[in-house]
Amino acid sequence: MIDIYNEKLAKYADGERRIFTATFLRPDDRKGIFQNLTVNNEDNVVVKQIVLRMNKAFKELNLEKGDVVQFEAVVKQNSRGEYTVERPTGMERISSGQDEEDSGIHVVGDDWDWFEK
Repeated sequence: MIDIYNEKLAKYADGERRIFTATFLRPDDRKGIFQNLTVNNEDNVVVKQIVLRMNKAFKELNLEKGDVVQFEAVVKQNSRGEYTVERPTGMERISSGQDEEDSGIHVVGDDWDWFEK
C-alpha cells in the first residue's frame, strides 16, 4: 500500500528541524523526486518516495540518479492533509550514485596470477 499522505511523518510534525537522508531519483520540473527518506539517521525508511522543491542548494549539488543526500528540514502538514518536508537547508551529498553502478567487473580475492599456474 502506498502512503500518499506520508502519514509516517506525522510524529515528526512538531516544528523541530531534523536531519533527513534520501536517495535522489530524478528531477521533475522545479521539484525533485527522492526515495527512501529516513529521519535522524534511523535505519528504517519513513517514506518510500517523496517530492521536494529543488531549491538553490539542491541545484548546486548537481544531483544524479542514485546520489544520497543529507539535509535538515521541518515536517509540516499542508492544506490537503499531506505531510511534507519543508525548508531544507545544509544539503550535503554523502554518497554518489556513480559509486553504486555495476561496472561489470567482479573481483574475488587478489590472486591475479592464477591463470599462469
